[in-house]
Amino acid sequence: MTMSFGIQRLAMCTAVLGLLWAGIGCGGPGSAHQGALADAAQEVAQGLSALDGLNLDSLAASQKRVATRFKDLNWLMADSSLTFSLEDGQLIGDWARVKRYLKGTPQKVDLLKKQGEVCRTQLEGLRDAIRTRAKVDGMGQAMDEGYFDTQARRELDAYKAWKSACDDTQRYIRLGMETEQSTLAKMDSLILAKRAEWAQQIAQGDA
Repeated sequence: MTMSFGIQRLAMCTAVLGLLWAGIGCGGPGSAHQGALADAAQEVAQGLSALDGLNLDSLAASQKRVATRFKDLNWLMADSSLTFSLEDGQLIGDWARVKRYLKGTPQKVDLLKKQGEVCRTQLEGLRDAIRTRAKVDGMGQAMDEGYFDTQARRELDAYKAWKSACDDTQRYIRLGMETEQSTLAKMDSLILAKRAEWAQQIAQGDA
């Protein structure tokens, strides 16, 4: 009798533990996406922090220097009597890339910040809906497993696209500013030399 009672007790405990583990494993519709959504939201927060850390004043100064040098170059290159070496052409090509890398970057950074905030809000909102086991969304649509699968995939795809654009923009800014700084002295020397060459030709023509 005592042994039978002990076996019954063990069976009851096993059944209770089984129910507890089942409850833990079954977190409701969409629970499988919780981790990915949380990681993505954290990555967006880090990306926004990196964008906030960009020195836009230095970026604007680089853009201004590039624009000024190209204004001089365009004027000098319009004179067909001036010749440019292969090395000169490579330097000008480097600066053309700098100009392309930095073009419109302040506006891109502002747009990325706005898009990032929206992306983070959407990710966190969907995660909260899963965590609280919401039943219906704002449009009256049932929030079942299929709903969360679709929405999670959509929001994670949007996050990946945003992160890719964010990484590319920061990489272009870094490359542009580094190239501009490393070749600035050479560019100034080239412009100074071509101005001197142009002035000499004018002087010889007037002689």
